[in-house]
Amino acid sequence: MTLLWAEKSTTQLSELTKQTKVALLPIGSTEQHGPHLPLGTDHIIAWELCKEVAKRINAAVLPLIPYGYSDDHLPMVGTISLRPSTLVRLVRDIAVGVSKYGVKHLVLVSGHAGHIYHLFAVTQWLNTSHDLHGMTVHNISPYTVVSMETLSSILEEEIFIHAEELETSLMLFLRPDLVDMSKAVKEVPDFIPRGMTTANFNEAIRILTTSRFLGRDFKTGVCGDATLASREKGEKLFNLFVNALTEEISRVTK
Repeated sequence: MTLLWAEKSTTQLSELTKQTKVALLPIGSTEQHGPHLPLGTDHIIAWELCKEVAKRINAAVLPLIPYGYSDDHLPMVGTISLRPSTLVRLVRDIAVGVSKYGVKHLVLVSGHAGHIYHLFAVTQWLNTSHDLHGMTVHNISPYTVVSMETLSSILEEEIFIHAEELETSLMLFLRPDLVDMSKAVKEVPDFIPRGMTTANFNEAIRILTTSRFLGRDFKTGVCGDATLASREKGEKLFNLFVNALTEEISRVTK
């Protein structure tokens, strides 16, 4: 059974929080994901991952945050971006609230890689600067627990960045009704290094956070090859992420 925080009464939750000491906070974004994926791709993936992981570790799943820092996807239509300070304050207020009810570990699980470093900052800030009634905050994303080299055992594309083979495959597995593969494209500009390695991924992130931006400098908003996606790959990727998240969260919340 999945313990969804918002679907319980105060009486039910009072009893259930005596049995679980871990709460997962899924965080996503509402931003362009190319011509073939929905704007909510990141928060759909985060939500589904959290529900599955929660079953395995007896954790509660908090209502998801469907917005994030996505300025790099503007001006493409549909993108709604929070300021980093807004995201930080939102997570801070949720953490302080959750800490009042006996939860010992709050885990931020972001499906949006674009603000992971902001979440590391707020995690450190909360753990060092706030009275959380003994609760510890962790920032554990699927994109930080699985290496590029491991992903390359499933993916065929040259680089994993955005709305490409990986995200498209996950959505074909989780919500195929929201994917239009007839509009899937490949776009890997010359300024993006090719090759599924951690070094290339880090260099691509450096470029895409300093001088080139997905919403401004790409024709389609895709970085990678969405045409290679399949439901079968999506199922393998989902299970890979669930297993890795389960292992890491279990380790840090002992």
